[in-house]
Amino acid sequence: MKSTSEQSLLNSYLQDESRKTGSSDRIFFPETEADVISIFQQNPDTPVTLQGARTGLTAGCVPEGGLTVNLERMNRILDFQPSETGGSITVQPGILLQTLRQYLEQNSTPRTLFFPPDPTEATASLGGMVSCNSSGARSFRYGAVREYVTALDMILPDGDKLRVTRGEFFADDLRFCLHTCSGRLISGTLPNLRMPQVKKHTAGYYIRPNMDLIDLFIGAEGTLGVITSIQLCLLPQKKYRWGAVLFLPEETCALSLVQVLRRLSDSVRFPLDALEFFGRDALNLLRYAQISGQILQDMERIREDAGCALYIEFTSDDRALLMDAFRQSGEALSAAGGDPARSWAAINAFHIRRLREFRHAAPECVNTKIREIKKTLPQITKLGTDLSVPDSRLEAVFSLYRQGIREGGFESAIFGHIGNNHVHVNLIPHDIDQYARGKAMFSCWAEKIVKMGGTVSAEHGIGKLKTGLLKQLYSAEQIDAMRQLKRCFDPKMRLNRGNIFEV
Repeated sequence: MKSTSEQSLLNSYLQDESRKTGSSDRIFFPETEADVISIFQQNPDTPVTLQGARTGLTAGCVPEGGLTVNLERMNRILDFQPSETGGSITVQPGILLQTLRQYLEQNSTPRTLFFPPDPTEATASLGGMVSCNSSGARSFRYGAVREYVTALDMILPDGDKLRVTRGEFFADDLRFCLHTCSGRLISGTLPNLRMPQVKKHTAGYYIRPNMDLIDLFIGAEGTLGVITSIQLCLLPQKKYRWGAVLFLPEETCALSLVQVLRRLSDSVRFPLDALEFFGRDALNLLRYAQISGQILQDMERIREDAGCALYIEFTSDDRALLMDAFRQSGEALSAAGGDPARSWAAINAFHIRRLREFRHAAPECVNTKIREIKKTLPQITKLGTDLSVPDSRLEAVFSLYRQGIREGGFESAIFGHIGNNHVHVNLIPHDIDQYARGKAMFSCWAEKIVKMGGTVSAEHGIGKLKTGLLKQLYSAEQIDAMRQLKRCFDPKMRLNRGNIFEV
């Protein structure tokens, strides 16, 4: 019989940050590629759920029976090739983003290198980030993980190995063929999809005619193979990083300022890395947690009169350029109705870390509230959107969100990547009725956002919780074509059952 502590540890591997809980017959912790192959060969027919650090929000790594393969012990750096222009690094999938950052800071010479994607949770694993094409705050300037993956090693469910290198294998229109390391041919037809024309999209498989086939596996949510090594390209770190939190009286003022800052960022003389938003509801949540001593105790109190805020970051090797960018930001803030003198600014590493604590505290506060609610309502999971729209529909989508929250009487917290028209609307349900109504409203929003040209998932993926939303984006025939594509690599449909497609 397992001790209480042992059972508690095992139970922690049955959920992710969505707070959905699953079940598993057995959990494996491979340390090498050979271990992964052995698991498949010894269990040729059993469904397998893959896990990384379990920081996801869509239950993608939550097992629904069968075997669980957790890759957290595959956490070695396999190769590092620095150069003046950036170089590359090859890692196992279980290495954490924060570990990678620490390694690069300590080992890059003569110039510090960095991996640009910046998801909220620094304890995310690289394998998980590749599997859902993570992005985060710096995606405004640097884009998502896809742009930095140059090679992948994967183990297929039959134990065969597939290596895909960027620039080596391309589709012929929508036809593709790949050879495994044993020489076996995998071929088929890519679905005929029209993906949303937004800056961030990770809902279903990434498909384009004549595409580089490595991109098929990035964002595939572990449904096509087990990633066992990842080669990433790196960039040189800029000498200076400055940031600010700009408080504004009303949401309309912030939306106006966003448009100005985006126009300014088209110039190389306005090197804006991040453009993030915090609504009044998010600030209220943060302020309460700060006053009650839960967070941000070493920071200035969040202003009582703030209607919302924007978080911005700049990087450059030219200090004078950053000073000019701050000047332009202050002028734009004043024109939008804000007061530069009442903003928070950071021009050194210590204060940047403090501002980032403010940035990352919002989702943590939401998670804390959900954990408390689950003590009495265990069937509730986190309700957060991952929707994104084209630039021209930013004001329209905010109006849609606020109207739904107001009419539904929901407690909410809106924050996130407004530079990419991608904010996270978090609802905090206090009973089952609110939970059901919130899910229904999200589905209604998704339908309307698809009609705006947007996507139902910009960075979190579909997982098991949002398969219904995928039906808003693609037809039944297109989703079935994605299933047929999966069968080319996973004929028995063993890998990550329930992810992307309903079982």
